Amino acid sequence: QHIGQTLDKGGKVLIPAFAIGRAQEIIFLLRDARRKGRIPKVPIFVDGMVRSVCGVYSQHDRYIAQPLHREIRQFGHPFFSDGALPVRDANERRDVLTAGPCVIVSSSGMLQGGPAAFYAAELAPDERNAILITGYQDEESPGRFLLNLASEKGPRRATFSNRQVDVKCS
Repeated sequence: QHIGQTLDKGGKVLIPAFAIGRAQEIIFLLRDARRKGRIPKVPIFVDGMVRSVCGVYSQHDRYIAQPLHREIRQFGHPFFSDGALPVRDANERRDVLTAGPCVIVSSSGMLQGGPAAFYAAELAPDERNAILITGYQDEESPGRFLLNLASEKGPRRATFSNRQVDVKCS
């Protein structure tokens, strides 16, 4: 519901995720929500180590579940289809920021680095955007700091990849 509301108001949604398992589950859930009309048909960008790990699944098909086999047979790739798109480099990353409403699934899951920290620094200052935490956050991680900020009133600031930004997003 929150993803749909964020997208409907023209915002972007960042979902920092652990690259193995959690991210792939999130991609499937987002694609399913898109198909069922629960969220708008916007691009779902997949970046960082998440993108790399997604490619490994199709190379080891004997170890994956039958539903994933069907995805591979139907679309050629188990994750990059039906609106989910890989982000391959820094130039494409910049394009994502100008793409309009979208969902971004990226590593690092605790916002300690990687593309997710870059996106967080770019998206946090805009109240139309959302950063949705889906996994464990270590006490010292930027992700935990962000979670703690969510309940605070007044000016909120966070640091992502040595960049301090105002946090206005949800």
